[in-house]
Amino acid sequence: MLKKQQYECKNLSGKTNLIEAIDLLAACHTVISNDSGLMHISAAVGCNIIAIYGSTSPKYTPPLTNKLQILYAKNVACRPCFKRKCPLKHLNCLKKLSPSNAINALNKVAQ
Repeated sequence: MLKKQQYECKNLSGKTNLIEAIDLLAACHTVISNDSGLMHISAAVGCNIIAIYGSTSPKYTPPLTNKLQILYAKNVACRPCFKRKCPLKHLNCLKKLSPSNAINALNKVAQ
């Protein structure tokens, strides 16, 4: 199933301005995003969201949608720390999320 989707995925990081990003997100079916403004815009324009939380928490900043899969590392004692740089220099809040977590979430929203 993902082979077809791989050809349709595009990374436009740093290649668009805000207005272009909003227009592009409005055309998307599903967005995989970290906890960011563009994640919230994706929810506002009706996309399915796979929200990845590292040092932040979905308890404080969830996207306002029901079309949502939330991913975060469980059993990481230092999260959420809300720091932009890992004060412990290990990034376990992100490293303990495997690509299979995102693929499973993608398969759930694709049904």
